Parts: sequence; structure tokens; C-alpha cells
Amino acid sequence: MTRSTRTALLCVIPAAMLALGASQALAASDGNTTGAAHPPVASSVSTWTPPEGFTREDSFYGMAAACESAGRNGIAEGRWSAYVCVPIAPFSPFHHLYVKR
Repeated sequence: MTRSTRTALLCVIPAAMLALGASQALAASDGNTTGAAHPPVASSVSTWTPPEGFTREDSFYGMAAACESAGRNGIAEGRWSAYVCVPIAPFSPFHHLYVKR
């Protein structure tokens, strides 16, 4: 391995770890424009608190797709008006579903 390759790897690996470890919570609503909008929330999972009016509904193991699907289904069924899926920690397979009724 050449010196320039080694230097490049030393820069790329930490950047990739930061990108993969950065958490981003996704928010969605039923499209009602009369209510308050809930934009995506990006913050550290360890210090993350749900937006006002949101309560934890469920936890999911695996990809975030299961949480997102449950959130969309709840809106379609009228059980809540908005939802947020949040990974509980970087690299964790668990996601929490917070909903606003």
C-alpha cells in the first residue's frame, strides 16, 4: 500500500463512520396543511426527545422500513396524525415509533 493510499484511507474511514453513525429521525404527517408542520428532526439519538405532543407507540427490530410502514399505516387508518421513527442508537437494529394523535 502506498503512502498516498494509506493517507486517503485514514481520511475516508472516519468520514464514513461519521456519516453512518449520524442519526436522523424522519417525520411524516397526513398532509393536512391546517396543522403544524413537523419537519425531519436531525439530532443525536442520546439527547433526542420527541417533539411536543408525540408519545412512543412501539419499537421495531430490523430496518427502519418496518417502523415507517407502521407509521404510514397508522395515518391511513386514522389512528394518529403524524409519526416519527427514531433509531435508539447508532448502528442499532432497533427503532422507536413516536406518534401524535
